[in-house]
Amino acid sequence: MDLVGRLSNREFQTSLQRLTSPDRHQARPRKPEAEGPKPDGRRPFGQVQEAVFCVMAGVTTGMRVRDVHAHVELLLGEPVSWGSVKATLNRLSNGSKPRFVRIGRGQYRLSKPPES
Repeated sequence: MDLVGRLSNREFQTSLQRLTSPDRHQARPRKPEAEGPKPDGRRPFGQVQEAVFCVMAGVTTGMRVRDVHAHVELLLGEPVSWGSVKATLNRLSNGSKPRFVRIGRGQYRLSKPPES
């Protein structure tokens, strides 16, 4: 009596071989594009922060957050989350070496004005 042949599961063995062997019919994963937001909406690290610095660099007196937001959107050429700009200004205006100074409600300027 041949027990090995009767107790083995040939369908399972075939499935296991398919799972462990490389599949040549699968599509290769695409490489993400270097520029612009990712498919889930996230931007490259520091892109909004750099845009805020560029906008604020030419201002000596101060600027309202809504104006900074509008200029950042123009600079990047696409919609930017209001919260990203607001959080950048708020986060970088605190700490031992703040990069922005809050001069009033909703108004900020660079901590060191650009030299003319």
